[in-house]
Amino acid sequence: MVKRKMLAADEGLAEQVVKIAEERGQTLFSLVNEVLEQTVRAHDMGLPLKQIVDERGLVEAAREAGFVLVVKTLWFDVLDRAFKQGVKRSMLEKWRETGRWYGKFFAAKKPQNPVEGFRDAVCNLVWGASEFDIEVNDGEGEVCCISAEFPLSYTELFSAFLGGALEALGYRCTEKDVSKGVIRLRFKVEGEGG
Repeated sequence: MVKRKMLAADEGLAEQVVKIAEERGQTLFSLVNEVLEQTVRAHDMGLPLKQIVDERGLVEAAREAGFVLVVKTLWFDVLDRAFKQGVKRSMLEKWRETGRWYGKFFAAKKPQNPVEGFRDAVCNLVWGASEFDIEVNDGEGEVCCISAEFPLSYTELFSAFLGGALEALGYRCTEKDVSKGVIRLRFKVEGEGG
């Protein structure tokens, strides 16, 4: 015999969970147990359930936007070889153009704050970076990305991607510092002085 325990819940949330159970063809008992089981799994992983759900949402958004997972060492090797074979200029333009597309994508997807949406998606997909942030205040901003793992080829290409996205979001670069593993871009709203 299965012992049951009563749990208190916010009435509005409880009603939503009842509707979800009905939509899924489950009993409320089985859905609540599934939720509790996943909460325990998240706890055992040392992660808050909210973080797991939020990050999964970002991965889905990235997948929808066309991102793919690639083994880092293979990716960096391909980029280094391409740079050495004289296609650096065309690759930089392609990455900038792709960045512009993603900037437009986030402008359409998150019109209330596209820079924040872009930053959050990229931040969760730039694994290996010890630091990644995009800050915007009063029409000015800065991108900072630092990774000891990034070769110069990838650093330059990723910088072009970020610059293209910011252009599409209505900003122009006012200062650029890019070296192996370090990207710092300062930008302003297009049309402002400086």
